[in-house]
Amino acid sequence: MKHVPLHHRKHRLRIRLFVAAVVFLLGILCLLLSETILFSLPYILSGLLFLLSVDNLYEALKNRRFDEQDTDEIANAIIYLALSIVVQLRAEDSEIIIGAIWGILGLFLASRNISHALYSLINKKGRVPGHILHLLHAGLSIAISLALLLDPEEHLHFHVYILGLELVDYAVRIAFNEV
Repeated sequence: MKHVPLHHRKHRLRIRLFVAAVVFLLGILCLLLSETILFSLPYILSGLLFLLSVDNLYEALKNRRFDEQDTDEIANAIIYLALSIVVQLRAEDSEIIIGAIWGILGLFLASRNISHALYSLINKKGRVPGHILHLLHAGLSIAISLALLLDPEEHLHFHVYILGLELVDYAVRIAFNEV
């Protein structure tokens, strides 16, 4: 990023911190107003997926990561955009779709965390307790994802709380990566 002019880096920082603030606010709202959020969930989720899509695409294009073979930012951007459109189009009866989307994305992210943690453990990169915590987190994510896939309507309300925690965590990670 040193080859990027300072004013572009500042602009990028402002955009990322704005996205972090919006995502943080949505997370807090999920924790405090879960019933209202559950009613508005299709619109919130489709908006959030759209923001994630734009953010991933922006990062990939700015950092030219599409030149690397082992990148998934553009692929994720396309998936998030497609899911955003599906949720928006099916807003009236979207509980099952939202549960399935969260369940599948949760399985995908958990499997990726397991893969990275196992690679790091095998190749002795980083600290062992941290990798074990990643594996435990991934196992919990798999259990929650399976619950959502098996009975989305029953577990969707609980997942709004989890979403709130995940959004707060994601916003903090964005902010700390930029500051």
